[in-house]
Amino acid sequence: MTDDSSQGALLPDEAKLVFLTAGPDAVDARIRARLQRPLDWEQLLILAEWERSLPWSWRRLRALGAAPSPEIAVALDRVSTVSEFRGLMLRERLLEMLRLCKEHGVPVVMLKGAGLAMTSYASFGDRPMGDLDLLVAPDDAERLWQLAIEHGWAWDAQAFPKDHYLSHHHLPPLFDQRRTGAKLEIHTALNMSGHPFALSFHEARKAGRRASGLDGEVYVLDAPHMIVHLAVHFAWAHLASFGLWRLARDLRALTRGGVDWDAVATVAGRYQAQSAVFWSYRLVDLLAGGHDAPEAFLRGLRRPRTALLEGLIERHLSAHVVSRIVPCPSERWRRLLWSLALEPAKVGEGRPWDEDPLVHAGAQEPLSQLARFRGQLAHLGEWGRYLSGVTRAGSGV
Repeated sequence: MTDDSSQGALLPDEAKLVFLTAGPDAVDARIRARLQRPLDWEQLLILAEWERSLPWSWRRLRALGAAPSPEIAVALDRVSTVSEFRGLMLRERLLEMLRLCKEHGVPVVMLKGAGLAMTSYASFGDRPMGDLDLLVAPDDAERLWQLAIEHGWAWDAQAFPKDHYLSHHHLPPLFDQRRTGAKLEIHTALNMSGHPFALSFHEARKAGRRASGLDGEVYVLDAPHMIVHLAVHFAWAHLASFGLWRLARDLRALTRGGVDWDAVATVAGRYQAQSAVFWSYRLVDLLAGGHDAPEAFLRGLRRPRTALLEGLIERHLSAHVVSRIVPCPSERWRRLLWSLALEPAKVGEGRPWDEDPLVHAGAQEPLSQLARFRGQLAHLGEWGRYLSGVTRAGSGV
């Protein structure tokens, strides 16, 4: 576990506490210490829901002595119960889709949450998720997409027109009509072309294994490929700004029975994903209180940087792991720091905001230099708080 006393100055205490609930038992003392401080429980509820961690975070906090007001405790119990019920319904929806795949002869690779929940956790309900991601061969994708619509999934053609997805790695998302709030994405590749981990269906199936206990040709990625997939999805696709709580738990669930770290390093190197894996583990260590990866493995992934630059990147990223919380007032600066961390030029195919055809929908005319200067003047106070947070030590997480 890393000494993280210099990190998180710009994160609210409620966010720090939520992330610690994803950590190992060794962080229990830190959680108890934080529970002794004043907390905004309504804010904590909102942040835990945002990270989709509420039932699990609340269960752990309550076991360690959390004592919010009776009204807040009732609200936490109620929202947790609803989240758990949705998880049970989502499992049934996933099994329905897998039955459709079997009936129509469609081999499928379960990605991210679906694959992990069915193979790496003790029960499906232990792994929260809002989406179901299924990877199939391009020739099967449209057929399965139409079958899903016939079985209770709906397409919002106005919000997600098909022509925006012609070069995308999945078809337009579908939304569950049975009130789980879930989204279904049928993928033809793991990520968009140019992404550091853009495996095709056939590559993913070859790198995977059959999922035990499920009928049909159902696969999940093996542990080394899944670790890289999770890290790239968090650090690249989500710009290291969403999903850290689940990432921390997923990485531990995958490595609980041991993992070939040399194989993980080989996969990360093959797909130029070393920086994504390094920073994913680094942020998990700083904010969730530890991980199972050996130090020698992480040293092998680390890029040569000055201590000053690495410290700045580290503090910046740890302050922006929640996309609702944006201490840095400049989007350009945020993108620069992200680029210094993830080094997209070494991948060779651009950056996430260049690759996604939906990013530029509704883009405004570029601002003039004068307009940008006036805008920055209006944010001088935010700049002061941001710079203080990313340059000082001893703030405590």
